[in-house]
Amino acid sequence: MPVFTYKTTDRGWAILSTGASLIILLVVSVWGFTLISDWMQKRTWLNTASQVSRFTQAVKSYTGRYYDTLLSSATTTTPVTVTPAMLKNTGFLEQGFSETTVDGQAYLAAVVRNATNTDQLQALVYTQNGAALPFLALRQISMDITSGMGGYIWTSGTATGAMGSWTIPLSQFGISTTQGHIAALLTTDELGAARGENDRLYRFSVTGKPDLNTMHTSIDMGGNNLNNAGTINAVTGNFSGDVAATGNITANGTVTGQNVTAGSNVTAGNTITANNDIRSNNGWFITRGSKGWLNETYGGGFYMSDNDWVRVINNKNIYTSGQVRGGSVRADGRLSTGEVLQLDGVNTAGAVCSPNGLVSRDATGAILSCQSGVWKNNAEIGDLFFSPDIGSGQSRNIGQHKYCALSQTRFDYNNYRACVLVRNSNGTWTLSAPKVGNGQANCVAVCF
Repeated sequence: MPVFTYKTTDRGWAILSTGASLIILLVVSVWGFTLISDWMQKRTWLNTASQVSRFTQAVKSYTGRYYDTLLSSATTTTPVTVTPAMLKNTGFLEQGFSETTVDGQAYLAAVVRNATNTDQLQALVYTQNGAALPFLALRQISMDITSGMGGYIWTSGTATGAMGSWTIPLSQFGISTTQGHIAALLTTDELGAARGENDRLYRFSVTGKPDLNTMHTSIDMGGNNLNNAGTINAVTGNFSGDVAATGNITANGTVTGQNVTAGSNVTAGNTITANNDIRSNNGWFITRGSKGWLNETYGGGFYMSDNDWVRVINNKNIYTSGQVRGGSVRADGRLSTGEVLQLDGVNTAGAVCSPNGLVSRDATGAILSCQSGVWKNNAEIGDLFFSPDIGSGQSRNIGQHKYCALSQTRFDYNNYRACVLVRNSNGTWTLSAPKVGNGQANCVAVCF
């Protein structure tokens, strides 16, 4: 049986072309990845340059503000070191600003006096620690720094500007750092300009530079006015003349002055204290509620807690060398006088009175008392009491009386005889006629 053989043309060339395509694709992929990686790396370096620029600008503004202070502290070889924390605390750097680069290098700045012009400053911003950067990164970052003169440290002990535009020894700033770190130079001219910016007060706001609208010393107006001001915020105010306001004056603390004159009401939410008198020319001293006047030192005073009585605080006594006068005066306790009791009311004995117990006087000054609805003179004898006739040898208690006396005595002329009238200890009286011998006596007493 015959065998047929078929040949396939160009099979090796197809495999070879497919392999070549894969190799080209791989090369393009690697090349593309390299381009993307390089682009990402340059974006990172650009971000680092932006951060260094922001920190350098903050150092520049800080130096301009505190120029004289830094000048007094720095020398030509001994720097004043400025840190991110110092810039944040003084408001020149945002609180959230990172204090290191993405490679962990820390930001610092050294401010020294210019060796030639010692009354002027210069500064070098530099980084320390962290991961050292390759030369390509340093060159790129130094060219992208926009504040100050960008540079880097590649040669030991020397800072070099972008594209080799300048070099300066680190020892001139009294610092040291290692290869692979970033630098930025702030020249004497730049810092002098920053100082000048702080010396001028701008009429308009400048975006990103609020310090240009801030005063750092006193303003002498030379006797001229400050007109059309809105709100004035200050710590203290001293005026040699008048202060006038068409609206309210509000103070959360103490208001101190010589005289205070109000054309209307004065209202206080708390205590009003005076070191001298409080006077009212035409008005009253008015309190509300159950309050009144209190002497804080001795605890006395007056108040009202109802509609009828003015009361004394803490039951203090009331004393005066003059008169105490009222429609009526009542004492719940004893009523005493250190001199005499003067009765100005005059009544007549026998006239009607009420209530019983009243005391008065008549026109002659005799004391009258209201008894049983009638004014009576207690000095009058009134009705008399005559005792029964007592004979010799008899004795009788004739009762209680104010006073008793013998009214009648009858004796014969024989022997001894007598009439005896005695007041007993219980207020009663005893009338007796002792019998002696055969004499006879008769006795009668009169009492009132």
